[in-house]
Order: sequence, then structure tokens, then C-alpha cells
Amino acid sequence: MDTRPVYTLNSKPAVIASHDEAVERARALRDTLRERMPLGQELRRLPDENVADILESGLYGVMKPLRYGGSELGTETMIDVTVEIASADPSTGWVYMLWTAHMWMQAMWPEKALDEMWENPNTLASSVVSTTGNVVAVDGGYQWNGRGFFSSGVDHCNWLTALVPIFRDGERAEMRWLLIPREDLEIIDDWYTLGLRGTGSKTVVFNDIFIPEHRTVTRLAVAAGEAPGREVNTHPMYGAPEPANFTGAMSVPAIGAATGLVELFRDRLGSRIEVPEDTNSPYLPEGMSQTMSRLATASATVDSCRALMTRNAQKYARRPVSQVTIEEDMRLRRDQTFTAQQARRAINVLYEESGGSALAEKSLLQLFWRDANAAAAHRGLMWDWQSAMWAKAALGLPMPPLT
Repeated sequence: MDTRPVYTLNSKPAVIASHDEAVERARALRDTLRERMPLGQELRRLPDENVADILESGLYGVMKPLRYGGSELGTETMIDVTVEIASADPSTGWVYMLWTAHMWMQAMWPEKALDEMWENPNTLASSVVSTTGNVVAVDGGYQWNGRGFFSSGVDHCNWLTALVPIFRDGERAEMRWLLIPREDLEIIDDWYTLGLRGTGSKTVVFNDIFIPEHRTVTRLAVAAGEAPGREVNTHPMYGAPEPANFTGAMSVPAIGAATGLVELFRDRLGSRIEVPEDTNSPYLPEGMSQTMSRLATASATVDSCRALMTRNAQKYARRPVSQVTIEEDMRLRRDQTFTAQQARRAINVLYEESGGSALAEKSLLQLFWRDANAAAAHRGLMWDWQSAMWAKAALGLPMPPLT
């Protein structure tokens, strides 16, 4: 019997009415998610209960089209909910962000594919963008014999999206997103890691599968805000830039994990400061003032990172692609990378102050430190690469064409 929540839940996800309601629902889950962290570490994937709780709450639907049971609340809500969840359990926050962002991407497919996918209202889709094996155009669709890597949360999903190069007559032609049912792939249990251990970001194998044409969409159409799904999903965010929506919260699991570590460090530090009853002056051990300064710097840095991501979402997540310059597009990608790396550096400074007790394998400080660094290590969040691309655009230099 298949025990995945996408099949066992008897109810449809809630449709959340507002941003504030979404944040409150996320906060209500924090203690429970924190309690289940050891189980996720042991399983090396999300516990079924985490998936079920977030599905039932409607939180995965904040980027999902209203037509298919979502709330269309947008990227600002996705950012704030991700911070709440990731600051309780970074692995759950990472998978939440990816699954929720993919609700935006899934809205891009032709209506026939959307109807197939969301026939199950609890549908979840994982993804792969690092792949091997040529995807070859054949009569009526595409044939693929290959692999995909780092598919976060794939154990729980009933669909998968893959960004792949298409080959026609032996030549690489264009990049396409494919929509693939769970039955067409094999999962390799190879996720043994130090960070984000609970995400289950495993390798998947495709053995001569066929993907019909209607379950594909070109990357160019998505990037231009002209994907076929726009015909039925008319909310402005589905015609807005990818980096303001699809990857609009890419750095936020790292920010959320950093937020959680700042909270843990603050609480531990506070427990070590004594305030004598006969005075309002606390007793500060030697060096404590410097430690407090580090805490303040880390907290301000992490808050600033969150504010920058929120500002970008507010400014661009509903703006038509045609009204966004290439420099602005690259700036969005630059800022995702910048905020992830700044959040990582901020909590690394705090971890240096955490002492020998934080070396214990089950220390929450160490777990959040590992997860924040793992989240910031994603290929799409590498500063040298993304910063150079923005600089080229800002200087008016030739940019590589999108295919």
C-alpha cells in the first residue's frame, strides 16, 4: 500500500485567504516540526507527518493557481512561510520552498497537462535540473534514457519536473521543462550527507521513458512570460520573471536556517547572563560584550537578507517580463546569491563562538550551522558566477543567449 500523503489524505488542501493567515499557519507548525527533526535526520527524508501537515494546511498552495485549488498569495508569502518553517527545521524549509516554487512553474504547462497533474488536489512535484542522457525528439513527444540528480523530496512526490536539453537530428536544439509521472522513474537511495540530511535529495533514473508533447514547455516561453499555461492561469505572477517567483525564495532556506541559529544562540547566551537582585546591572563574564556584538551583527545581517528578498518580490513578482530589463533580471539572481552567502557568513561567525558543546553530533546549533551552509552551497547560489553575470549586464556587455 502506498502511504505517501499525496495519496492517503482524504481531504483537499485548505485555501488560505491572506498572507497573515499563511504565516500564522506556519508558526503553528513550528514546535511540531522541531520535535520531528531527529526523525527526518534518521530517515534522510521528510517524515510523512510533515508532508501531511503542510499539505492539509494549504501552505504548499501559496504559489498554486486558484483555478486548481491554490491561493495565489505569491512570492512574499512564500518567503515568509519558508523562514518560519526553515527556522524550525531547515530540511523541511528547503523542501517546502522547492515544492511551493514548483507550483508556480507547474502553472506554465498546457491546460491538458495541468488537468492531468492536478486531478489529484494533493499533487506534489519534485525536480531535477542536473541531468545526463540525451532527450531526443520523436514522433509525438520525447524519449529519454538517463538520470537526474539532487531531486529534493522526491520520495513523497507523484510527479517530477525536469529541465533538459532537447536533441533534434543529433543536434542540441532547445531547453525544455518536462512533466513526468512518478511511475516513470526509479529512485536511487543515495542521499548520505552532512547538511540538509532530511531533504532526501536523491538521484532518479529514467529508463527509455516517453514524454508526450503536451507535458513539455520550452524554457524560452517561461522566461518570456508566454508559457501556454498563461491562457488559463491569468494571475500576473505567472507572466512575471522567473527569478522573482520560481527562484524568488531560493536563498530563503539558508536565511531561515540562519534565523533559527541566531535564535538558538541568543537563548543560550541569555541563559548565561546573571542579573543580581539588588542591581539592574547584569554580570557579564569576560569577553561577553564582544559576543553580544557578534550576535547583534549576525541578527542584523540575517534580517537585512530577508528584507532584500522581500523587497525584490514586492517590486518584481507581478511585473510583466516585458517590463523587466536584463540588468534587473540579473540583479534578482545576484541578490539571491548575495543573501544566501551573507546569511551563511553571519552564522559562521556565531558558530565560532559556540564552544565545544556545539561539536556534539546532536547539538541543534551544529545541525542548523550545517544546514545553513548546505543550503547556501547550491549551484544556483554561487556568488562568483551570478555576480559576474550581473556585472556583464550592468556594463552592457554581450550576454549568452537563452535557449
